[in-house]
Amino acid sequence: MRIRIQIIAAFFILFGAALFFRFLYLQIYTGGQMENLSDRQSADVQEIIAERGFIYDSNGRELAVSVEVPSVYAITYQVKNKEETAVKLAGILGMSRAEILKKFNSGRNFVWIMRKTEYEKGKRIKAMKLPGINTVLETKRFYPKGTLGAHALGFVNADAAGCEGLELSYNKYLSGKNGKLISVKDAKGREVVSGEVDYEAPQNGNNMILTINEGVQSIVEEELNIVFEKYHAKEATAIVMNPATGEILALANRPNYDPNKFNEYPQSYLRNRAVSTAYEPGSTFKAVTMAAAFSEKVISEGDLINCENGQMIVYGHKLNDHEKYKILNFRDAFANSSNIGISKVGVMVGKDRLYKYIRNFGFGDKTGLTISGEVKGMVRSPEKWSGLSIYTVSIGQEISVTPLQIASLYATIANKGKMMQPMLVKAIKSKEGKIIKEFAPKEIRQVISEQVAERMTRVLKAVVENGTGKEAAIPGLSLAGKTGTAQKFDPAIRKYSSSKYVASFAGFAPADNPKLAILVVVDEPSTSRGIYYGGSVAAPAFGKIAKRALRCLEKKETDDIVKSN
Repeated sequence: MRIRIQIIAAFFILFGAALFFRFLYLQIYTGGQMENLSDRQSADVQEIIAERGFIYDSNGRELAVSVEVPSVYAITYQVKNKEETAVKLAGILGMSRAEILKKFNSGRNFVWIMRKTEYEKGKRIKAMKLPGINTVLETKRFYPKGTLGAHALGFVNADAAGCEGLELSYNKYLSGKNGKLISVKDAKGREVVSGEVDYEAPQNGNNMILTINEGVQSIVEEELNIVFEKYHAKEATAIVMNPATGEILALANRPNYDPNKFNEYPQSYLRNRAVSTAYEPGSTFKAVTMAAAFSEKVISEGDLINCENGQMIVYGHKLNDHEKYKILNFRDAFANSSNIGISKVGVMVGKDRLYKYIRNFGFGDKTGLTISGEVKGMVRSPEKWSGLSIYTVSIGQEISVTPLQIASLYATIANKGKMMQPMLVKAIKSKEGKIIKEFAPKEIRQVISEQVAERMTRVLKAVVENGTGKEAAIPGLSLAGKTGTAQKFDPAIRKYSSSKYVASFAGFAPADNPKLAILVVVDEPSTSRGIYYGGSVAAPAFGKIAKRALRCLEKKETDDIVKSN
């Protein structure tokens, strides 16, 4: 009997010790892990997108805004009649009953029914007071002017993150801090039936003021659309800059898209061709050759050039002029865009000196414009040139550039040889108006002297007055510029196409006191009517943009344009 009692006592002592050590183990060794598990699984967090900063034009007009829209959610355990509720919601939201029922029966207490729906739909649902169905306001990006300035602005995705254009490049300034909807769970991840959802408000992003002028942008879009449709072109681009500051007042491309519904367009429509397309510029590039020739004093305006009756063979390659010019002075050779005449001037300059001016004008480098997608084009160093290259590069072949680089070239000439950094953003401000960051005009370098720029301007005026750019002329307005008609290289046949061209016109206005530098580029205008030259396709659009944009800046056309938008 005594032995039995001792055995039972020993059993209880051992059992008690085992429980004690188990308790210590759980408390000391796994307590932290269990606490972390509890913390980690104690809440179900749903992000509420913050209000993105607004984007304004240079005069404070809204180009991109964030509007509050209702999002509909359900606390599923509070829904009394799931079938009936699903039918009612489906009728308002345009969803199927089955889709809503699937959400109700997902096994989760908190589910989104529809995010960022229309205001009236949210209002109707709230008024119905359906058990378990609630709404919360979220922000949605909206572009009130539709397609206007789309390639400069870019767009945002469903999570309000910038995907293209300035929306992407300045995303960190525009995006705020997202808020939260929090529903409580137990340690095993099961939602606690409390009927409460915690709400943590989002913090707003900053506003951005652009150099874009809505009035000028509208004019450019209208005129570019006319030429694009008239000539059934593949693509088209137009840029307007203030040459004194580098500010871009307008930037447009065709085809275009509406950033409110960007996902409905082909990917190619979204590309900003003004900075992402590299092409052989043709004769608009001859201004670089002229700048080098005047700066290095190898030729004067009145010096005579033998243009070989419109045809010259160089290294087995045939150089042609569009007319059979014989002897022309330099001014007339340039005004009439003689390939032979200007290529001979390029030879006089020499490849090393020409290359220096090409690089000094910024070709072969990105302009530094703070926007996504910019490419630098292609400029080969002189040691990689063939004997023919000095002839072809002088007239804008064997080199690729972006439209913005050509616009910058002519802005530099207009600004007395001083190159300015192209810019699209003036300032970033908080919602309360506090300046976060300002962007002042920035001089890059003096590329050519004021005297050379003035001489070049006189020659560029001759292009419009009695050369290939006569169709750009506007009575009472002095214009300076250069036409370009570049044959496109066809890789399939490994030579230049006889049916595909890039027609362009670049210049500035007024010629003697420039306020605007303008470029119009039309890619592959239809050749069916035999009209594909830059002087006939792009020059008229240049003239109209110059006239209307100057009026707009004088406030004579602004009000009507803004009202129409």
